[in-house]
Amino acid sequence: MRKNIGLFGGTFDPIHFGHLNLAFEMMEHKRLDQIWFIPTHINPFKLQAAPTPMEQRLAMVQLAIQEISQFYLKDLEKERPPPSYTIETLRLFIAEEAHDSSSPQFYLMLGEDSVPGFFHWHLSEEIISLVPLLIGSRSGRWQYKLDHLSFPMREAIQKGFTPTRLMDISGTEIRKRLTEKLYCGHLVPSPVLRYIQENQLIFSCHL
Repeated sequence: MRKNIGLFGGTFDPIHFGHLNLAFEMMEHKRLDQIWFIPTHINPFKLQAAPTPMEQRLAMVQLAIQEISQFYLKDLEKERPPPSYTIETLRLFIAEEAHDSSSPQFYLMLGEDSVPGFFHWHLSEEIISLVPLLIGSRSGRWQYKLDHLSFPMREAIQKGFTPTRLMDISGTEIRKRLTEKLYCGHLVPSPVLRYIQENQLIFSCHL
């Protein structure tokens, strides 16, 4: 049987409960078989803000998802020169699975806050031609003025909206709290917090 797989990219610096909640909500609403977490090397829109080293972000994601059988960590972007472009990752996954007669149906997972800038993504029109979008939304409705976009783009975004309970957590907020030595157990899984403490990760350079 063909599997439905959600592709969830991001800096994950660090991974937090907002990421995990979105993944669970999407998996249950859309009956996805698996979620693949894909940490980006460097976000092309944040070239001036170097993230925590890739190996450490990969380790934190693995710690956060290790007890969830449907969640998988994919580290292919660590071998590619930055910046990380979603279209290149999609092409690689699709090519790798093409030989399989039951190749999975991939979906690209996004948070609602990504929608206004999505059309600026590298080759965004090709992205929507390759995979459907899944967009976590509090309302599950189209709330943006996107008249300036092509019809295929508007349709892909509109169809992708999925009602989810979104947790208002940001990596910037967490990094700031960690730098100020404030409690973050309500925002970040405890294994990830222990890793941060044990490895003395410093986030203040890219708040």
